[in-house]
Parts: sequence; C-alpha cells; structure tokens
Amino acid sequence: MKSFGFCALGMLLPTLLPALTLDVPRLPAPTFADREVSADIAATGNLDRNLRVFTLSLTFDATASNNVQVAFGADGARMDGALAAEETDFIVGWDSGEWFLRPRGLRERYACAAAGGQSAQRRTFGMTVRVSEQGAPESVAFEDDAGEIVFEGLTVTPMPSWLTPAAWTLLRVTARGADASAEDSQVRFLPDGATIIVR
Repeated sequence: MKSFGFCALGMLLPTLLPALTLDVPRLPAPTFADREVSADIAATGNLDRNLRVFTLSLTFDATASNNVQVAFGADGARMDGALAAEETDFIVGWDSGEWFLRPRGLRERYACAAAGGQSAQRRTFGMTVRVSEQGAPESVAFEDDAGEIVFEGLTVTPMPSWLTPAAWTLLRVTARGADASAEDSQVRFLPDGATIIVR
C-alpha cells in the first residue's frame, strides 16, 4: 500500500512549550469515487506563541493522478472543528504532476510544474514564512527537491495577510487517489514546532 506522508514544522521561539500529541487513529473511509480522505486538526494555542519562522514540509509518494494537500485557516462562526472553504486562508499541495497554491477566497489558483514532470516518485515540497516580532508575515519562500519554486502570477509584495501563521487555528489534511484510505495520522505539537504526519 502506498503511503502519504506529511511533515509540517513550525519553529516557536523562544518559549518552551510542553509537548502535546493529538492522535487521529484512522483517516475516515473514502465515500467518493476519487477516494478522497481528510482530517481536521486543531492548532489553537500551538502555532501562535512567539512564532518567528514557520516551515511546512510535505513528503509523500506523488503520482500523475493523485492529490495531496494541506489547508490552513481558522474555525469561524460555525465553530464545528471542520475547516470550511470560507474559513480557509490558503491551500497548498500536489495535484497530478504540479505544485499548486490557492489563496483565501479559493477563486485563484497558482501552479508550478514539478521537476521530473508527472513521473511517480517520492517528493518533498517546502514553504518557509518568516514573521516580525509583531506577528506580521515578512517573507515567504517555496522549494521542492530540485530547488526554488516560483508560482507564476503570485504576488507576495506586499506580503498578503493570508500568510499569517498566528491566525491559523485549524488545519485540514486531504489526500485523493488510490490507497489514500486506511492510513494512520498523528499530530504532534512540540516545544520547537509542530509536526503533522499522515502515513
């Protein structure tokens, strides 16, 4: 069975927080033809303390037909523990041979072809957001196994408000494609960051 692995690492400086582990024992069984499975993870109180650098790293088995993504946002008026489209700040991930990013509102989609095209292989995507002492985003960088990624048409000068890690209280991890079901998932919030693993 193929595995989908995610790692999201955020550096929390300088406060040492007690480690907190949230386990999602099993992703739900797929109910759609594309075998979509997802899990919502509350991040309240773990991503907003003295955060100066937030690094997201996605590592997984990529194919020409699967989709692997992480959505960041905040549980709004519904307060139901599920990240709705209108509560999402952005979505980033892999979709059938290319990296993509969809900012708040989800009306726009920016993409970058992956090195090696659509060949099936284990891939890693990285995003680093640096923030000021006041918590405002100052810079963002994207990369994959081959180096820097540039999403054509995406403007980050000035830095958009949807790239503010302190505002993210809820994450949604989603995988679509064969063998995406029956995978274990675990979320750990550690003294030096946050790790999300789905495998």
